Amino acid sequence: MELKEKYAGLADQLAPYIGEYAPRVWSAYPLETTAIQQFCGMVEDANPVYWQPEVAKTSRFGRVIAPPQGLMAFNIDAWWLPEYLRGQVEQARRSTPEGKIREILASYGFTTVTVVEREEEYLEPFGPEDGHIGRDRRVTAVSPVKQTKVGPGVFMTYEIEYHTQHNERLVAIARNVTLLYDGTGAKP
Repeated sequence: MELKEKYAGLADQLAPYIGEYAPRVWSAYPLETTAIQQFCGMVEDANPVYWQPEVAKTSRFGRVIAPPQGLMAFNIDAWWLPEYLRGQVEQARRSTPEGKIREILASYGFTTVTVVEREEEYLEPFGPEDGHIGRDRRVTAVSPVKQTKVGPGVFMTYEIEYHTQHNERLVAIARNVTLLYDGTGAKP
């Protein structure tokens, strides 16, 4: 059976969810100087606008800012949540357009996810005075099923827009491509 026949109707099932934004999700914690300095310490970034408020005030930014490459780290969900909150978070994830797309793809066996590409575009500086960072996420495309080296799968493209809590500024956009495939028959 050809891929086209085996997966007929998949695109129609996915179509209502493509391009739909999920509700905004806020970072677990507000962006604070300590988090910025911990990140800079890990990556050994000595830029004084990340470390020294007096130097940062005289810079073109006028304040301490965060290194843009830390955006993903600053937006990681909480490492642990009490059970009564964990269920709420999982339910919220499943009910998003992307969650619906992943459920549909899982029904076809596409449950293994590999990140193929990530590109980030930084639009404005952000830092401790901006509060939490919000993520607006949407799937922009899902390819037809393709035969890949690891088996049949689809390429899903999604975007994340990052906004500050204070002033609702759009500070960055990330574009991601992932491969979702059935990994049950993969050889170690």
